[in-house]
Amino acid sequence: MGMKQIASRLIARHGQAATLLRPLPMINDGLGFVPNPDPPTPYPVTVLSATYMVELQFIASGFVEMTDRRVFVAADGLTVTPNTIDQLRIGGEVLHIIRVTSLSPGGEVFFYELQVRDAV
Repeated sequence: MGMKQIASRLIARHGQAATLLRPLPMINDGLGFVPNPDPPTPYPVTVLSATYMVELQFIASGFVEMTDRRVFVAADGLTVTPNTIDQLRIGGEVLHIIRVTSLSPGGEVFFYELQVRDAV
């Protein structure tokens, strides 16, 4: 079993189902481009949610808020790459994606790490 499969198996075992919400492309209303009012496209994902350590919050000097969470997204079966224009729905909670990084040694993505924040 490869490292990508091991990461996906661990995220699936200890994580939960979630939905990546990708907004539709902006539309031209004749005066310029505006956000598309239609609902975003949902993509099912498997995630493992965690909190940041207090020490990291101090080091980050404001880049990480106290309520921010780390979310690990399995790359196996994922049909889109998470982006900061997307949102993430875990249960009934919708979260903004602040930062996306990937663990991809040798060019193969094992999983994505997201910094997410309440959408309020």
